[in-house]
Amino acid sequence: MGAKYSAIDIGSNAIRMIVGEIQGSEIQVIKKLRAPVRLGKDVFMDGTISNKNLAEAEEAFRKFAKTNREYKVTRCRAVATSAVREAKNRANFTKTIFAASKIQVEVIDGVEEARLVHNAIRKEIDLDNKRVLSIDVGGGSVEITFSENGMMSATESFPMGTVRILDQMSRRKLTETQINVIMGDFVNPLTNYLDSHIADGPLHFAVGTGGNLECMAQLKGLILKKTPTTYITIRELHDIAEKLKSLSYKDRMEKLELRPDRADVILPATLLVLTALRLAHVEKIVIPKVGLRDGLLWSTAGLI
Repeated sequence: MGAKYSAIDIGSNAIRMIVGEIQGSEIQVIKKLRAPVRLGKDVFMDGTISNKNLAEAEEAFRKFAKTNREYKVTRCRAVATSAVREAKNRANFTKTIFAASKIQVEVIDGVEEARLVHNAIRKEIDLDNKRVLSIDVGGGSVEITFSENGMMSATESFPMGTVRILDQMSRRKLTETQINVIMGDFVNPLTNYLDSHIADGPLHFAVGTGGNLECMAQLKGLILKKTPTTYITIRELHDIAEKLKSLSYKDRMEKLELRPDRADVILPATLLVLTALRLAHVEKIVIPKVGLRDGLLWSTAGLI
């Protein structure tokens, strides 16, 4: 039996935990947990984490601490991204979580987030002799990273995640049919960033990470009846977006069997990825089904 490690990703749409066991130079995932705590909903609207969400996060961390004890975890690392990063009461959040679970929360910036995600990608995909664009879609931000020969060459975090888009729509009293109004705010800075780096040479392909991208891969099989679901083309993304637009929130849950906290963010996520691919002139996005928590787990185990 190898040593066991755990990693916790405190995102804007959910909190995720992964437990893995070291086997040689590899990690075997033995447990995954997800708590649907949408911290970004409060923070992006009024700047603070609500008492309700704080209590739900506290309860989730009690369960995570129990899981650590059950699996005799050697080391646990927990990181928080844009929602906690921007919260006025983030110090109270980290203090409350520690008091409840004895788990110390690190608040990381977009660059560290991108680095951890990139490390997870490298473990799954051969990036040698390739120029690749990676897109990580979260609830609060979108990280766009250029990689050359397996090394990060540029990264930028854009404050345009899916929960933030929903909050902007609510604030401006827009319906989902008017989502392009919000997307328009995102396009100019993204175009400038991509244009300044695409000039360095052609891209071989894009890589997509995060729960929304994994959901898109599933929808390729479910909606389009196409395989493999390890990548999606621009055309397929467009067709998925059109189908999502035709379905109500209720229908997405019932007909596509999406969780409530996925059914409302999946269309903005799909449109974000579609926009980025078009601007980058990339025809397909590979989905290795890894993300921040995987890179974090490798880091915690000291294997990257």
